[in-house]
Amino acid sequence: MVDLTRYNQTQLLRYYSELSDSEKKLLDSQLNIIDFDFMNNIYKNSYIDEEIDLKKISPLKIIDDLYNTQYFETGKKLVQNGEYALLLLAGGLGSRLGFNRSKGCLKLNINGKKISLFELYINELKKANKECNTLIKLYIMASDYNYKDIINFFEENNYFNYPRKSIKIFVQGKLPILDINGKLLLKNKNEILFGPNGNGDVFESLKNNNLINDMKENNIKYVLFSIIDNPLNNLVDYNFIGATIENNYSLSSKTITKESNEDKDYVFCKYDNKPFMLPSQYISQDISDYKIDDKYVYREKNIANHLISIEEIEKFSNVELKYHRAYKKNSYINDDNILVNPNNPNTFKFEKYIFDAFNYADDMLLYRVKKDKYMPIKIREDIIKIENYFNK
Repeated sequence: MVDLTRYNQTQLLRYYSELSDSEKKLLDSQLNIIDFDFMNNIYKNSYIDEEIDLKKISPLKIIDDLYNTQYFETGKKLVQNGEYALLLLAGGLGSRLGFNRSKGCLKLNINGKKISLFELYINELKKANKECNTLIKLYIMASDYNYKDIINFFEENNYFNYPRKSIKIFVQGKLPILDINGKLLLKNKNEILFGPNGNGDVFESLKNNNLINDMKENNIKYVLFSIIDNPLNNLVDYNFIGATIENNYSLSSKTITKESNEDKDYVFCKYDNKPFMLPSQYISQDISDYKIDDKYVYREKNIANHLISIEEIEKFSNVELKYHRAYKKNSYINDDNILVNPNNPNTFKFEKYIFDAFNYADDMLLYRVKKDKYMPIKIREDIIKIENYFNK
């Protein structure tokens, strides 16, 4: 494979002589933060298939979502003690919805009122605060794409009458976006095309923004990490919290059961006795149909609702997670200074996945919920489904 490092540096400067001093300064600053050798290695390594020995997989412990008095009381006590926090993963945009903002700003029509996802979640925290006589801290991971917009949205709405000191909004890392030949692209004449580097960057970003120390100073013991676009997630689930604590786990995830092998989602398991997400290409019918105590154990898929102890968060912040290649649609300017707006995916974006950190934990608990608890908003039709759910 051709070494693209020198070529990338050269082609990014093709309009340099046409730029003003301020434009040159911006482009120079972007060039200075790019590790071209690192990007070249990511590109090359993304073509190497993962080798998995299926003899090394084993199941994780699974608990069904059923009310349990002991779990409930233990979970509620953690919240009452101010030892619980929520972190929303909000670095993306609602592009497929025709909504070029964070999905948290998306407003739904609920009981005749327009209410954003951010407000919906904060109302859930307010309810728990009242029940537990506490104040749950909220962390929101934004990206360069939407950080200013999220800040403005919260300020315009007076932080939805939630104490500002209890909401921390921070920015995740970013990486250049490459074309399929490994070439870096220009967003315009003096800006390189970047993209946020995936939800798995959350741990390092928390550390870089001194927020793990903030959590420790506030005596937080567990943090729920949740995607922004599933409003059916129970964000203060006493039963889930208590099940995790009572069974002595520092890491747990809510799951739903995969119905068929045509579903291409990863499934949870252990690999070499460590938590792992098994890609669909390795899931045979024999694996999918494997049971223990008459229950399928290799069908649990990720719904991005993870409860993680502060100790594990700190551990995950100090490991280097691998990058996955995603084939995405992105606009850029070509060699003729013409803006290219593709109709189909045309670029490689490199992302860390949050579940790859779990492989560094000793064990984890799976908490199986009903399928109607997972209804993420990905396309316009999903908005209608969610609104119908809340308005029924």
